[in-house]
Amino acid sequence: MNIGSIVFAGLILAVGLVYETMAMNMPRGSFAYPGPGLFPMVIGAFLIATALGCLLQEIVPRMRSKDPQDSTLPNEASAAPEERNVAKTVQLTALMIGYIFALKPLGFPLAICAFLVLAIRIFGYRKWLPTLAMAAIISVVSYVSFVVWLKVALPLGVLEAVLG
Repeated sequence: MNIGSIVFAGLILAVGLVYETMAMNMPRGSFAYPGPGLFPMVIGAFLIATALGCLLQEIVPRMRSKDPQDSTLPNEASAAPEERNVAKTVQLTALMIGYIFALKPLGFPLAICAFLVLAIRIFGYRKWLPTLAMAAIISVVSYVSFVVWLKVALPLGVLEAVLG
């Protein structure tokens, strides 16, 4: 059991609970007209859910197996080589720079979708259909959340005539 991971997840859980409590005291508005407290409330919920997930991930598998050989932690033989991590970092950095340059001409929906497809591929997922589906779903949710719901003025690029 990694005590450091448990303590960190517990700390994030405490921060999330305090953050959520403070957000509950702010006016939330409605889904049609979100108030200043709605976004902090959503962020607090995500912090709490993430911290609980990390705690469960750290505690539950280790309770089932007391044998150190059954640990879910990678050993030295299965760890990724340092060069591979550096290559992924360089690829993601280049991808983010490319996203910055593509954002205005392509527009937010297409640029974020392309970014997500390539980022998922860089992280090693090789099946095209699930990759495209995940990228499309996240792109649509991002567009609806930021452009439609929160009224953030993001560039629409080549989709200006269709979505604008």
